[in-house]
Amino acid sequence: MRGSRKYQIIKGDHMQQKIKKCMEENQIDFGELAERLKIDKHTLTRKLNGTTDWTFSEIMKLAELFHIEDPQSFFYDK
Repeated sequence: MRGSRKYQIIKGDHMQQKIKKCMEENQIDFGELAERLKIDKHTLTRKLNGTTDWTFSEIMKLAELFHIEDPQSFFYDK
């Protein structure tokens, strides 16, 4: 398709830094974040490291928890 944009979820260190900053700002620790996302701590580690992809519902839950107004610009690279 002409003119369409393809977005990819930001992964690795950059995403990890963004999420950790949000955790600090919202006073949510690692265990609490895993619990709120309804995922295991090991799974959260893999997602933060970029070895496992975030699901759409997890991204929406993170946006809600961290009061992210524009999830597309926060989570996706153009």
